[in-house]
Amino acid sequence: MSEQEKQCRICLDGVEAEKEVGRLIRPCLCRGSISYVHIGCLQRWRNESTSNSAFFQCPQCRYQYRFARTRIVGLATNPIAIGAISALLFTCIVMMASFVTTFFMSAFEEPSNQSYYGFYSYWYISPFQVAQDLVTAAFRVIRDGDLSDVLEDAASFTTAQGSIKMPAARAPPGIVKRFIRRFLLGLPLIGAGSVVQMLVSVQALAPVQWLARYRGSRDRRNSNSRDIAALIVIGLLLVGAFRALFKVYHLTESITKRVLLRAEESILEVN
Repeated sequence: MSEQEKQCRICLDGVEAEKEVGRLIRPCLCRGSISYVHIGCLQRWRNESTSNSAFFQCPQCRYQYRFARTRIVGLATNPIAIGAISALLFTCIVMMASFVTTFFMSAFEEPSNQSYYGFYSYWYISPFQVAQDLVTAAFRVIRDGDLSDVLEDAASFTTAQGSIKMPAARAPPGIVKRFIRRFLLGLPLIGAGSVVQMLVSVQALAPVQWLARYRGSRDRRNSNSRDIAALIVIGLLLVGAFRALFKVYHLTESITKRVLLRAEESILEVN
């Protein structure tokens, strides 16, 4: 086929349109009139197609596109690799949230008081206050479960019964324990933020806030109703945390896809 006879199978233009949409290449095993495609047209097709597989392979011949950086592309599109990167990014976010939690720990001493908003408190439920109440309830559950050392780094955290006090003589915590402590400090904040965002869309803030305030108001370790409330609160926070992790996974997947779109010129032509 001569240069003048080559035609893009998407836009149906030939070599004369290469300045606008990139050169004509044969990225797959298709033959005949559908052999060639402009790089720009192929990029747009891969980016806008409703089929996920169209991003990496030809929808006609099922040939997987070859990239100049095959190993990098393979790694960036591997679900396990994306999952590992997402987990690392999520862990970093939780660790940063733990320092935010520590800084504002005094705000989680007791459940929020909506009377601050006056008359409007009967008509408006603040998502920020619901998140605060969930975190407060979570820390109350941690303390009631004899895990007060998790809050050791948050020295400013006090309760109605007094400050949390640690034994005078104890070995300094190891790196793993410090990491777990920091993770558990940040996870409630991430989970609360995510679950509140979800609850706002379904208009279900009021019952969750009531439940969080009920569980976070005071200590009743032997109350079955409190135990049930604790399980529900922890369950909501875990749902929120997994939802946040899912969002991070999709964000990582989207970023890697955008990075690959910048490497369109590296797609190898099939001879």
